[in-house]
Amino acid sequence: MTLRRIWKYASKYKALVFVSLFSLFLAIGIELLLPICFKTIIDDHLIGIEKPWYEVDESAGKTVRYGGRHYAQERNLRDKELWVTEENEVRIFLINNVFYFVDEAVAGGAKEIADGKLVVTDDDGNIYAYDYAVLAGEDVLAFYRPAIRPIAELVAFYVILNVLLIIITYAYRYNFFKLGNKVTYDIRCEAFRKIQKLPVSYFDKTPAGKIVARVTNDTQTIIDLFARTLIVFISAIVLFVGIYISMFALNAKLAAYTLALIPLLLLWGTIYRRKAKKYNEVIRGENAEINAYLNQSIKGMEIIQAFNREDLCFEEFEHHNRRYYSYRKKMQMLNAAGSFNLIQTFRRLIYAIIILYFGWGALGVQNIVEVGVIYAFVEYMNKLINPIQQVFSNLDVFEQSMVSGSRVFYLLDQEEIPLHNDEIPRFKGDIEFKNFSFAYENDHYVLKNINLKVEAGRTVAIVGHTGSGKSSLMNVLLRFYDFSEGEILIDGRDIRSFSRQAFRRHIGIVLQDPTLFSGTVAENIRLNNPAISDGMIEEALRKIGADRIIEKYAKGIHERVAEMGANYSVGERQLISFARALVYDPAVLVLDEATANIDTETEQLIQKALKVVKENRTTFIIAHRLSTVKDASQIVVLDAGRIVERGNHEELMARRGQYYEMYRAQMQQP
Repeated sequence: MTLRRIWKYASKYKALVFVSLFSLFLAIGIELLLPICFKTIIDDHLIGIEKPWYEVDESAGKTVRYGGRHYAQERNLRDKELWVTEENEVRIFLINNVFYFVDEAVAGGAKEIADGKLVVTDDDGNIYAYDYAVLAGEDVLAFYRPAIRPIAELVAFYVILNVLLIIITYAYRYNFFKLGNKVTYDIRCEAFRKIQKLPVSYFDKTPAGKIVARVTNDTQTIIDLFARTLIVFISAIVLFVGIYISMFALNAKLAAYTLALIPLLLLWGTIYRRKAKKYNEVIRGENAEINAYLNQSIKGMEIIQAFNREDLCFEEFEHHNRRYYSYRKKMQMLNAAGSFNLIQTFRRLIYAIIILYFGWGALGVQNIVEVGVIYAFVEYMNKLINPIQQVFSNLDVFEQSMVSGSRVFYLLDQEEIPLHNDEIPRFKGDIEFKNFSFAYENDHYVLKNINLKVEAGRTVAIVGHTGSGKSSLMNVLLRFYDFSEGEILIDGRDIRSFSRQAFRRHIGIVLQDPTLFSGTVAENIRLNNPAISDGMIEEALRKIGADRIIEKYAKGIHERVAEMGANYSVGERQLISFARALVYDPAVLVLDEATANIDTETEQLIQKALKVVKENRTTFIIAHRLSTVKDASQIVVLDAGRIVERGNHEELMARRGQYYEMYRAQMQQP
């Protein structure tokens, strides 16, 4: 399933896939030809001297002069019907490193030199004796002379094939790596797009480090799948088929013997893959845990060091690291026990079969002529065993790729929020909560039976103790979470009737912890909206009293922002967040503890700016610091998810209820 999904991404690049596979198949075809070249040199030309020769005249073709007469082999004759007869046949044999010339046809069988004769014993036990002459060195060379040019041509052809093989191998490896890069690029882009479409609830449950591991580490292994594993697997399959076809063509009986090893390979491959998959699932999972814990520790390093929790954090990190190490060790032991050593054992078994087969009948000319076949078989088995060994060596990488791919696709399969580019007119800003209840999980309600009406242009403050549901109320209003009980209406329409993107274009938000991205101040405020000019950005900063950000730095609003805005104070980051919300001119503005981390001077600037900012828009202020909400049109007090009080500051103070107690505690009044 995972491999099929990866293939869908690769199939987009049909031309690249075709070139890669064509190059690979061409390289495999050349590899299959190479043993044939040497087999031909050995059997047809080196040992080919022992094939029948025929007495001819010098006009017959490529002839050899010996003893005042001319001789040639059948392949070098022009008129074969004229010369290829048993009466014209002579033979040359190499026995115990000595070449013997026999001036007549010789029966097939086991040969030996005895009593000055060449003695031949055939399969039926019949014995034949022949006269012979020992060939001198120059005579042997003369008989080999017709083979020099064909041998040279075959050697040159062999060299050319090797050069082509190098070039084509480079081509298919480069193209497969390129294909892997393209597929990984596409998957990473889709994963990042997917992250932007995931609901906020997903990020509440999944640590950032795990998501990062899926998008970076897990997708990286897909490159290995194309650059290493697929090449090896495809090569092994094609070579396996091609080699066995070639071996059956050379010697069907011996090739059939070697087939007995295939079930053993398949059995071991099945066992190996099951164990490798089990180990790799743990390895990739622990890798994600390590990434998540590192991310968490780095972000919270100030707290860790301030509370002297270094040892405890190390122990927690070591737990994951030790488990990762343990399973990596198991994987290495599995590889050591089952890949190289096992294949080497199979290689030795195959060599033993070849040696026994040819050695068993190593008597007689018919077996001597098969030396080239022996060489070809050994070469083919090397070419077969090597990719099989690589297959087993890369099963670990393959399983890692499959596990990693499944983790990435798990992310891609998460339910997403659809994106829309529709436009809707700017809201007037009337908001009403009607019989509204909300739970993050099952029936654990954090907001219960909320009924609240806010007129356009008014400012509403939501206050209450920690955990009372203030932020949850705004999270639902901003449609970070869906709800099923009750209604939230804006200008009389259910907010769920709008697409999230169209709805949020008219909603602004400033959070307690401002988020700044790498780039410039202007880019952080503009957020890639070309309709927002530098002038609009500077005007928004001046409105909220952030002139110092423009004047403090030489580049003004084009000053670079470090990671997470580390080169700016908390107050300056918050001012930039305010400007970001204001330039979009939202109909509804939500301030979620926006002044909680700001110094008194900056808070006073913002309070003055808010009087301008709140004009012509509905504003929700979530605050613990009650001094910042005294001027709100309406103050709503939440307790355990319910509205327990509402009214303006004076009304609530007069009631001497929960708001009164909270305000008095903060002001430290008697």
